[in-house]
Amino acid sequence: NRLTARELTVLELIGRGMSNEEIAAELYISVVTVKSHVGGIFRALGVRDRAAAVVFAFDHGVVRPR
Repeated sequence: NRLTARELTVLELIGRGMSNEEIAAELYISVVTVKSHVGGIFRALGVRDRAAAVVFAFDHGVVRPR
């Protein structure tokens, strides 16, 4: 499975340490929608939690260290 453009954006913001509430505010979407995107990210990447998703994001260049 591939990530949608929106899921990639959400993954990048997760990688920057943002909470679901912060991501919702940043993207002008509801927290429920953010949670839906997070679930899609987990399924697409085959991971079980945010930490594993962040590791994937850094390992695959979705998020770059500052």
